[in-house]
Amino acid sequence: MKIDAYAHICPRKFIDAFARRAVDWETVARTSPIMGGPALWDVDKRLEVMDRYEDYVQVLVPSGEVVEPFFSPKDTAYLVKLFNDEVAELINKYPEKFVGAVAALPMNNIDAALKEIDRAINELGFKGVHIHTPVYMYEGGRRIELGYNYGTMKPIDSPEFLPIYDSMSKHNLPIWIHPVGRGGVPVYSGEERGRYALYHIFGWPLESAVAMGRLVCSGILAKYPDLKFVIHHCGSGIVPALAGRIDNEFDKFWSTGLLTCGQLGEKDLFRNKRAVDYFKMFYGDTALYGDVSGLMWGYDFFGAEHILFGTDFPYDLASGDKWIRKTVDAIYKMSVSDGDKNRIFEGNAKRILRLDIE
Repeated sequence: MKIDAYAHICPRKFIDAFARRAVDWETVARTSPIMGGPALWDVDKRLEVMDRYEDYVQVLVPSGEVVEPFFSPKDTAYLVKLFNDEVAELINKYPEKFVGAVAALPMNNIDAALKEIDRAINELGFKGVHIHTPVYMYEGGRRIELGYNYGTMKPIDSPEFLPIYDSMSKHNLPIWIHPVGRGGVPVYSGEERGRYALYHIFGWPLESAVAMGRLVCSGILAKYPDLKFVIHHCGSGIVPALAGRIDNEFDKFWSTGLLTCGQLGEKDLFRNKRAVDYFKMFYGDTALYGDVSGLMWGYDFFGAEHILFGTDFPYDLASGDKWIRKTVDAIYKMSVSDGDKNRIFEGNAKRILRLDIE
């Protein structure tokens, strides 16, 4: 079995509800090259693509779009609940195709987020939650065509989010992290932030790597050693490739006193455990679009037990078909044992998501 643990979805009812309050999301999706196209919301189209691959199933993960900047905390809680309810209907209707789901959370309403975690896991049977990095806050009356307000960004290790990490640690289920926005790359004088799409090509992986670093340095992973984070694009692609630099530079800055970490009281954060070993606690997916060498870097860094098959479905301008094919082929080409390939394709997902499937 091939369990796609990073397959995006944006339910139809959610899109309609969003459109009534802000903008026609389907129009945006049709005209943007980074959107997923109809397979993102059209279940029949999704199933048509999935049926081309033998023994291929999905864990449904929220799409990369963000609602917090444009809706009040009350409205965000309503929209997220609507989103999760429709996804729950899909996994109940097609259990042989969708073996699990990941809950969206209203990150500008922490009380509602904690209630939604318990409801999604205990009542809907979801297998984890999804968080964007960075987290944008609500700005009353902001028009969606203006995009995100970067002045409202909050890092993923902000103290107000700690109750979410505490809850997920107790539930013993993963948190999926996905980068968003147009940050992460330099903005030069006289230029717009989005020039050459570098914010997306390089900025998003950088945002993921920085989020990992914030979770490490804040002491969140030390405080919750069993907490599992699934990082898109094989740990951003950046972290595995810079393992040596991470190990040495964190050690240098820590030993000279230039790196202040452990805001949660873990004052000896790097004394008994090296920074690079905290980074290895994350789980990376295989969404590198067929890059075998990149997958091998991820494998060498995280180990066979911390890699999940994930394709970034359906963000490939081919309704997901291209990324499924290229990712599957790349895993088969990895210079690893058949046992490790099996762990990547299904074993690890079954274990950390507690999936009771054959």
